[in-house]
Amino acid sequence: MKLLKPALLFVFAFLALPLLAAPPEDGKTWVLTFSDDFDGPKVDETHWFPAYRPGRKEYYKRIGHPSRWEDLRANYVIEDGVLKLRLDRDLPERSALTNKCVSSMQTACYWYQEATNDFRNEVKFAQKYGYFEIRSRMPAGHGLHSAFWLTQVGANNQEYHVDGTRGTLADGVVEIDIFEQVGQETTVCNQFNVHFTKNGHYKFPLTFDASKEFHVWGLEWEEGRLTWYLDGKKIRVYEGGTPQHEMFILIGLYQGIFGAADPKMNYPRDFEIDYVKVWKRADQ
Repeated sequence: MKLLKPALLFVFAFLALPLLAAPPEDGKTWVLTFSDDFDGPKVDETHWFPAYRPGRKEYYKRIGHPSRWEDLRANYVIEDGVLKLRLDRDLPERSALTNKCVSSMQTACYWYQEATNDFRNEVKFAQKYGYFEIRSRMPAGHGLHSAFWLTQVGANNQEYHVDGTRGTLADGVVEIDIFEQVGQETTVCNQFNVHFTKNGHYKFPLTFDASKEFHVWGLEWEEGRLTWYLDGKKIRVYEGGTPQHEMFILIGLYQGIFGAADPKMNYPRDFEIDYVKVWKRADQ
């Protein structure tokens, strides 16, 4: 058997390395504004609230819209520099194994204040415009749903109004789903959504199994334009209404949203995240 020359070994080793985090090379000058490589034993709470929209449950209660979640706390582990948002048999807590549940964290919250009878925003990170990127692997399983979202800051800027009604096209864009990976579609497609718009919903066909490999997903947000990237390549462009306010990051693993959970599913199920990084243009 002929041995490979050192130069060829270097080439193969280089190709085996994961893609490096970077915004698009389009002549723009980018500045890194947020970065988490999950290198510590626990989530850095200067970056994240380790729960799913904790103020939202109280907001829903006050507008008469019932919450679907029993336990909002994030269930996770960090292993070898990878955050694993985890659904297990006993965590998050739920009254039945197949009930709706979520393990999620985000970079901003709002909290009800008795003194003012209103909600106060607490923001660890939010940004208007820029490039948002994640390297991740999503679990397969009927009823599972892995998400990487941007959502507007503030209770009154969410999809449900104070009268309990859901927003419409007239309300403009309140949420960008950089992706929503449905667990039964990890070999079929990934979903991109811009709520609320007429033409901001798209299913991107996959040529790989998203539950088997790590991939880099990115979104550039500009005024009137959103551009999605996969492993550094442009894959989708939306043109239309875009948010007019800063948005925070939400990452989460859900059960029971896109179809009922499989009662025979093996646990744990992990949404694995190598890093989350955000840049903005130097002139913004």
